[in-house]
Amino acid sequence: MAETKLKSVDEQLLEAKAEIVDLKASNKTTITGAQFLAIVLVGPLFLSFCVLGVLIVWKTVSKPAEVAPHLDIILVAFAIFANPVTAAAGIIISQIQEKKPTKED
Repeated sequence: MAETKLKSVDEQLLEAKAEIVDLKASNKTTITGAQFLAIVLVGPLFLSFCVLGVLIVWKTVSKPAEVAPHLDIILVAFAIFANPVTAAAGIIISQIQEKKPTKED
């Protein structure tokens, strides 16, 4: 009788451990390979876009006499650069919003 209770407790312990492992695994945030690849490839594009914007503002504020004659060309280049960044943002958002397959499906 004691041996059956012991097995029963051991089985319950194993089931509890398996359930804990499943709960820990389900609480982790995971991304798919396509999402990771999109972020890795597009991340530098976002970073360079932000750096370019900061440089434009900084140079315009610190040396307006030097930048003012060329500001229209700089802003056109910035606007042209904004199109791929916006497209990349759309790709990342669509990748994030995709429904990930779950264990129940």
